[in-house]
Amino acid sequence: AEGGAQAGGGAREVVLTKPEAHVPFGLSLRSDPPARFGSSPDEAASASSHGALQVEYVEPGSLAAAAGLRAGEVILALNGAPAVRGAVTSAQEMRAALQVTMLVAPPPKRAPPPPPPPPP
Repeated sequence: AEGGAQAGGGAREVVLTKPEAHVPFGLSLRSDPPARFGSSPDEAASASSHGALQVEYVEPGSLAAAAGLRAGEVILALNGAPAVRGAVTSAQEMRAALQVTMLVAPPPKRAPPPPPPPPP
């Protein structure tokens, strides 16, 4: 596994390479429906920002962890194709692939919480 060059907008390219087909990448993604890539304690599906896939979990010591992927990051593209919610074909191809190139963006910024209501 190796990290790649920075792209525009804070996104970066990440290349994951398996030594053998049966070795998992060691991450799971949030999508609709859920797409799993490696072991994760939580399979809850959740819509990710801008319709892209979001990294839900990175298994410590995995290929994904060695490449620097972190939970919360957004995968914008898989092997040059847009990675969108429900991308079942992309998920199946990713599981079977020996190498996957991803365009990864930092986690979306959350809006600050609203101010507390004024006292009565």
